[in-house]
Amino acid sequence: MKRLIAACSLMWAMAAGAHPSPQSEVLLESRPGGIRAELVLPLEELALALPGAAHASEAQMAAYLAAHIRPVAPDGRAWVVKIEQVRWLMSQRPADVVATMTLRPPAGAPLDRFTFANDAISHQVQSHLTVVALRSAPGEPSRVLGTLHYGQRSLQVQGADPRWWSGSTDLFRLGVQHIAEGTDHLLFLLTLLLPAALLVKDGKWAGFGGARHLLVYLLKVVTAFTLGHSVTLMLGAWGTVRLPEQPVEFAIAVSILFSAVHAWRPIFPRREGWIAFGFGLVHGLAFASAIRELQLSGARLVTGVLAFNLGIEAMQMVVILIAAPLLILLARRPSYRMVRQAAALMSAVMAIVWMSQRV
Repeated sequence: MKRLIAACSLMWAMAAGAHPSPQSEVLLESRPGGIRAELVLPLEELALALPGAAHASEAQMAAYLAAHIRPVAPDGRAWVVKIEQVRWLMSQRPADVVATMTLRPPAGAPLDRFTFANDAISHQVQSHLTVVALRSAPGEPSRVLGTLHYGQRSLQVQGADPRWWSGSTDLFRLGVQHIAEGTDHLLFLLTLLLPAALLVKDGKWAGFGGARHLLVYLLKVVTAFTLGHSVTLMLGAWGTVRLPEQPVEFAIAVSILFSAVHAWRPIFPRREGWIAFGFGLVHGLAFASAIRELQLSGARLVTGVLAFNLGIEAMQMVVILIAAPLLILLARRPSYRMVRQAAALMSAVMAIVWMSQRV
């Protein structure tokens, strides 16, 4: 049992100490004689691959990106990469570097068939993901081509794929990764589950309430959180609701602090479902930002949002299936009070750190 408690504590510490890992996005747009590309890179991730990225000159950043963006013709000849502009969006959280560039094929090479490679971050950050999308002309709907990461740094680009479901598998994976590596979302969910197996007595968490009590709690909280974030994910992806990222990220940190206080001492007993729904609305706005930049529309947007949301739910279910047996084993023990309070305290500290970073 001591080993089990130690393992749980280690998992919590890893979750609290890990860092969110936003993905990069590349939007390729067909133009006469070439491809216009816009590359959005999260600055914190980029700084892990390129120390000093925040203070690099535009020329230095352009040279670095040109060395890591490699379009290649079917016969192996390299395309010409010209970095047109680099911008540092320091006022938003998380800060981004946005580069626009022109890609031109060598003489005689087809414009609609080439290999696109990009490892500007992933050659150093193995967990980093880049989503690549393509649209045939300005104003046309875009479609997801695939994702790049440490183990796959290039993909094939071919002419417009008419299938409305193309790219759905990659967006499903993106949803899974968003929860697996989006530490704040995961920490909120885990913290809210800490007292899931306990009863409330005289304003305090009391003993183990039984497996049925735990099942009802999990069903209520997870369903409410899913409903909440699904609503704002859809509205945010459609552009109906759009808020600046900074207050949304701050509100997510606040949701973790609320959950931590509740895990220490019940402040909203039997209303966890409503709280999960309310904060789910906030988390959904953050989820929406992950796919809004891809500029999908029509049927591709509907299937893309659905696939992304299914990825989120799949990863949440994995977390629940791991957490539920542990809660049943631990909540029966007197020592669980110490474990619960230690985990709540760590979550609260992490929430306060994030709040201070996101003001």
